[in-house]
Amino acid sequence: METPLRRDDPRLQIITGAIERLIPGSTPAFLNVQLTETFPLSARASVNTWTGTPAGVAERVFTALYGRPREETVTSPLAQAEAAKRNRDLLGELSVLMSAGQDLESAPWYPCRPGDLVHVHHNAVGDVPLIPAFGETYVVGDAGDGLLSMMLLAHSLPEGTEHAESMVGCFAVEAVDCPVYDLWFEAGPRRLTVVRDGEVVHGTPARRESRRVTAWDKLAVKTLAAAIGQAEQYLERGEPELALARLRSDKPLPPCGAPGVMPEHADCARPSGHGGAHSPDADHVEPPHECPKLPEQLHAVLTVGAKVTDVHLAGLYEDQEAAADHAMGFHTLRSELDQLTERFVKPAFGLPGEMVLTLPKENQIQATGVQLAVVVPLQILPDPREDDQDGYDYDDTGDDYDVWDDE
Repeated sequence: METPLRRDDPRLQIITGAIERLIPGSTPAFLNVQLTETFPLSARASVNTWTGTPAGVAERVFTALYGRPREETVTSPLAQAEAAKRNRDLLGELSVLMSAGQDLESAPWYPCRPGDLVHVHHNAVGDVPLIPAFGETYVVGDAGDGLLSMMLLAHSLPEGTEHAESMVGCFAVEAVDCPVYDLWFEAGPRRLTVVRDGEVVHGTPARRESRRVTAWDKLAVKTLAAAIGQAEQYLERGEPELALARLRSDKPLPPCGAPGVMPEHADCARPSGHGGAHSPDADHVEPPHECPKLPEQLHAVLTVGAKVTDVHLAGLYEDQEAAADHAMGFHTLRSELDQLTERFVKPAFGLPGEMVLTLPKENQIQATGVQLAVVVPLQILPDPREDDQDGYDYDDTGDDYDVWDDE
């Protein structure tokens, strides 16, 4: 199995960029490279073609020039030095540290300048991960006396991450000769990006290739829009079952096709899965569903404890006998229920249709348990807001005496 190319190899990126710039101002995600072989002198026209992406052509050129590189885990100079130290390779440890220092000092952008932005990427830690991948951005400043500072400007570590205080801003320095020295060795050059005067002077900016919109994508969007539109029509007509069926289907619902009652009658043209009667009219709709109206009166079962500290709503019934059966379950002498209800539940004086529950005195009927269980009839009242809609619309912003103004 072939080892994939490292996409961040600068040589591969240079080759890819050179191919993409053959068409100035083009969008790389929309480019294709086509190679054509023709035989003009043959008896019949013969054409051979090869088509690929700029990245595919660049990969072939790169492999022909440098060979296919092996995928290697990039580690920081400090990690390489520690690995050499564990292997008791003193010469290798010194070589890694000296080489990393020489690479830093020989960089064309070295030394740092006030105003430089330094961004470092930290990999995730753990499989969960325990610490997610995040980045930090520092700004280099003038500390005076030829020294430089580097202060944390922003970071992308999510809020609530454990031990976030000890991980963010640990590379900030107040006054040193080279503020990126620790970052260069501990994080590694490949995780650093240095921006100077708005341009990247070290590191490679992340590239996000735009996805090419294909004919299949356009067809999928068109199909989804049609399904949503037809589902809305079904919902407006009061046919939710057809709306659900249309959303589950990738094509319009076929006609029902049920044969007519008589041979001369046409087949049912309503969508398959419809409710109600069949009809040759495809737009036929059954009468809209009407919710049942509330009853004029409900019956509440109320219980009161021996201490008479609260009233418990035990149930609400439309049928009076069902409420009475529930209330009798709280009494040892069930024959007393009618007397108790008549005694403690009475119509409210001066308020037609309303009821009043008179609570008994503590331990008046029994010392423990439920002292009283009664059935309270409750009249269903109309919505008072409906009366407001039929009334007059008064304008409270004007003068109360404007109606008398002859002007």
